[in-house]
Amino acid sequence: MGVIESNLKIRIISSIFLILVFLLIVGTNSIFFFLCTQLLLFLASWESIRLLNYRELIIRGRVNLILSRCKVSVYDFLIILFVNLFLISIFFSLYLLQGIISVLFFLLIIKYTKKSFIKFLILTYISFAFFCVGNFIKDRNFYDFLFFIICFAMVVDISAFFTGKFFGGRKLAVSLSPNKTLSGCIGAIVFPTLLCLIIFGKSDNFVSIIFFSIILSIVTQTGDLIESSFKRYCYVKDSSNIIPGHGGILDRIDSIVLLIIFLSIMKLFEYNFFFIV
Repeated sequence: MGVIESNLKIRIISSIFLILVFLLIVGTNSIFFFLCTQLLLFLASWESIRLLNYRELIIRGRVNLILSRCKVSVYDFLIILFVNLFLISIFFSLYLLQGIISVLFFLLIIKYTKKSFIKFLILTYISFAFFCVGNFIKDRNFYDFLFFIICFAMVVDISAFFTGKFFGGRKLAVSLSPNKTLSGCIGAIVFPTLLCLIIFGKSDNFVSIIFFSIILSIVTQTGDLIESSFKRYCYVKDSSNIIPGHGGILDRIDSIVLLIIFLSIMKLFEYNFFFIV
């Protein structure tokens, strides 16, 4: 019991620290915020590749190897660096740098995809979410957009956890994430929807809020399941131990990545978001 209380205490302290850091970064100018997101992208990409390398070593029989001792090759670091540089060149409209990086990245990726298609796929998935963030960072409603994503994902995760713990019952997807339950999934739909109705609800938009909140909850939980299945595929529980009590960067952005991509695509189609206008 003492160990559980100690871990919970560390988790709470880390959560408070993360929230304060997030608020500090958001309160600064957009360029600094963008560069901070690039650091997150670099760390998330590094975690992803290291997990896949760890899986390969486990399959080869290195059963006593721990994740923290698994290394990433220079070649993999180059790929991660090129992804970051490409997004930076887009944000700052450095067209010459875009062209140079595109050619170099193309030459590397030919060999890279032959080496591991899964690595390429997971890097594309993660970096596309950060591309969406960078693409909309200059939008006048960007911070409303960002805060909604963070808060909605948190409500979904908390609702799923406590509802699942309270009601228990049938497992949702044992092969992907053994701890998730059907009751938790339903709770993660009901409570965020009710919260959105309370905050944003008007007599003429109840139906649209209910419909869109349900869709967003499903997208958020799907993103969580994708990351959970990826960790299960790599034989690990946490993506790293960078954040005390929470694991790694991937563990914190798992449900947010797919939500960012989905909302960014909707925004491109000029969807009239009820939480902004």
